[in-house]
Amino acid sequence: LLMPGPISESTKWWFYTHCDAFLFPSLLEGFGIPVVEAMAFGKPVFSSTLTSLPEVGGSEAFYFPSFDAETVVETFRKGMEMYRNDPAMPDRLRAQSQKFRWEIAAAEYWKLYQELMRTPKP
Repeated sequence: LLMPGPISESTKWWFYTHCDAFLFPSLLEGFGIPVVEAMAFGKPVFSSTLTSLPEVGGSEAFYFPSFDAETVVETFRKGMEMYRNDPAMPDRLRAQSQKFRWEIAAAEYWKLYQELMRTPKP
């Protein structure tokens, strides 16, 4: 387990490339960009069930329902076993991350704005 504190972008990408898994036990999170980044590298993500993280990680991430050390360790152990035994999982993780590409978000907002502009005002 490594908790390096603030790092450069190049160091961050090095960590994503070389890590075995990404643990993100956040209590307060607005979105969870680090989860998307780790998934883009095909890395298994372990996270809490709090805030937006299950929405971001979807069914491809592993979640611990409490911060009890035994629960976190057991979730990690089982998740890593599943990851190692499922050669298609890295591709599914990458696919999950692609749902949050900026181009897709921008296109969805553009479509929404166009629909709102066509909607008659009361």
